[in-house]
Amino acid sequence: MSDDLLYTGVVVALLTTAVLLGGRLAKRRHWRLLPMMGALTASVIALTVITGPFGTRSLAVTLAAALWAAVLFSTASLVRHSHSLHATVVSVIGGAIAINAALVAFVVMRFSSADAPREYALHWLPAMLTGAVTDLGGVRSETETPLLVDMSEDVSLLPLLMVLLTGFTLSYVVRRGALTRTADVSG
Repeated sequence: MSDDLLYTGVVVALLTTAVLLGGRLAKRRHWRLLPMMGALTASVIALTVITGPFGTRSLAVTLAAALWAAVLFSTASLVRHSHSLHATVVSVIGGAIAINAALVAFVVMRFSSADAPREYALHWLPAMLTGAVTDLGGVRSETETPLLVDMSEDVSLLPLLMVLLTGFTLSYVVRRGALTRTADVSG
């Protein structure tokens, strides 16, 4: 249990750093949303594909990253001109949906429904990211590798990259929108 707490603390610390970095860079740089999302998606795909076995896994990573980017881009587009509180709430919800949708798509493509029962889909992200959830419903013998281990090895850096880049992107967009509204009001 202490390892799970450690991993969760590391993820929270990294996410906090990504969010703060996104907010800080919004003050200094003005990037267009579509090219920024393209660069982030390409980096997620490249880093995840390089760190794992090639083959059908690469296709699953690419499709999961494309789904993540599409939902994240839609969320960022929604909050770009919203007021800060509304933008923050929509960002958190949209970001969580983007990450979960992408990882569910990845698991559905990589594991059969017998190995990874679909009713446990909401458990997959915390299991792959921190190992905090171990009951994923898969029925395996004592000699087989646990589903949590297979999923974590197969997914590699994908969940961590998506969490960090989602926090960075949405923080950047929300802060950039607030700065633009402030400049419009004062100018």
